[in-house]
Amino acid sequence: MMSNNGVSLNGKHTLYDYGLYVTNTNPVAPPEAKIQHIEVPGRNGNIDITEALTGYTIYGNREITLQMGGKKLENAWQSFMSDFLNEIHGKQVKVIFDDNPDYYYIGRAIIESDYTRGNRIATFTVTIDAEPYKYDLLSTIEPWKWDPFNFVNGVIRQYSNITVSGSREFIITGSEMPVIPIFIASANMTVMFEGKIYQLKAGENKLYDIVILNRQYQLTFTGNGTVSIVYRAGRL
Repeated sequence: MMSNNGVSLNGKHTLYDYGLYVTNTNPVAPPEAKIQHIEVPGRNGNIDITEALTGYTIYGNREITLQMGGKKLENAWQSFMSDFLNEIHGKQVKVIFDDNPDYYYIGRAIIESDYTRGNRIATFTVTIDAEPYKYDLLSTIEPWKWDPFNFVNGVIRQYSNITVSGSREFIITGSEMPVIPIFIASANMTVMFEGKIYQLKAGENKLYDIVILNRQYQLTFTGNGTVSIVYRAGRL
């Protein structure tokens, strides 16, 4: 049975642009958590070192399976599938689901085997080897859009061109996906993060000691100019 679920692949909609329906209802599998244990002789149980190196859990890729079907003129399918293969097969795709429009997935798409065709109806499967996290549609410096903002669990992150005159405290909010932000400063200044002061040079600065996790942080900037804090949040 065809459903009304739709998916955007690199900006083209499965139904409105390709005339295809997504027929499976749970296409996104959870990523595998990279759990690490050490066996110690003479000790009951194992030592869990999953978060020992990073302080958070690392995940492997996740699989997105899109079972697709559509109805076209019988002699149109061969040409359509050739065009669809050229656009999607083996390519990196940006995936946005109609029922989760404020996030996107990134992964490598493979069209499994060939398509199964009746007189006018054909079905086939697209499998996407996707990164573990889905990403916010907007980064922290892109203009905010109320549509498709999620009022249930959405967070507004607008951290562009923050004015610093002497000293400026600023609160940022992380997400379930750990990120290392980029600071774009108009002039040399400093930033205090978790009690430690870091130098920011005019231009782009990526400080690998600054990792944003799933909580709020207070940053204190000292100097004169503007600074933008650039990252894209994500969640499983």
